[in-house]
Amino acid sequence: MGIVVGIEGGGTKTGCAVLNEQGELLTYAEGGPANLNFVDEATQRQSFETALNSALQGIEATVLALGYTVAGTRANWEWLLSRLGNPPAFAIEESRMAMLSTGVELAHGVSVVAGTGSLIGGFKQDELVLQMGGWGALLGDEGSAYDVAMRGIRRAVRAWDGREPENGLIPAVQRFFGISDLRELVPLFYQQGVPRHIVAGFAQAVVNTAEQGDAAAKQILEQAATDLAHDAQACATRLFTPDQEFTIAMTGSMFKSERFRNAFQKVLEPLFPRAVFQLPVMAPATAVAKAALKRLGIADAD
Repeated sequence: MGIVVGIEGGGTKTGCAVLNEQGELLTYAEGGPANLNFVDEATQRQSFETALNSALQGIEATVLALGYTVAGTRANWEWLLSRLGNPPAFAIEESRMAMLSTGVELAHGVSVVAGTGSLIGGFKQDELVLQMGGWGALLGDEGSAYDVAMRGIRRAVRAWDGREPENGLIPAVQRFFGISDLRELVPLFYQQGVPRHIVAGFAQAVVNTAEQGDAAAKQILEQAATDLAHDAQACATRLFTPDQEFTIAMTGSMFKSERFRNAFQKVLEPLFPRAVFQLPVMAPATAVAKAALKRLGIADAD
């Protein structure tokens, strides 16, 4: 029996999926962040090792192919291939991975990633023809978990100062960062430094606070989703007319929030009434492995 391995390394985690030759998922495991724009090579290597060792534990089969979507450079590329026995390797674009993760085999539409960072891809008949976003936390990433988290932290700080009404984000920040006085954020962020993926983790606290009815948190989610939807609109408008049918793939952790998702769709549904909104049906690493199996051409990976 041969296997196919899919590796997806992002800003918060590394996923590893192992499929058999029939495209069935055998194992799945995760490691830490792997985006070399934000972590060092040693951290990426550790993330790869953790994910691979867990996913391949007890599996002795030959690796027939590797599919990979890894942000940043290939610092640990030779080690990764050697670890797997130097199989054929197939690069899968992040935008394509996102579309595939929703179960769409023929990419025709707009894929939107709203995870640690954000990215938008435009496809026509399975060809990636347009890409927007992906600029990272300092230059963009609107609608991402990092963006939502920073909006939440800033609103908490403003409320702490009395520059706006008190909100539920203050205690959320206190709990998440283990502080009592929000002024402690200054040395924490500027002297010690808070890794990007840790900051992005606060987005879930914003979601939870919104679900508890906090007005400020609700507003943050809805505004971030609206901003991302306008970016997706810019992509869709360049490729499709309002009367055309196409897919809008909504992937990444932020789309798990119903409020975020609804605000996003509210912008686009009137503009593209025939668009089909799709959510993920599999982990990104599984989609990457299925794409590699399909490119290997030995089985139908549907």
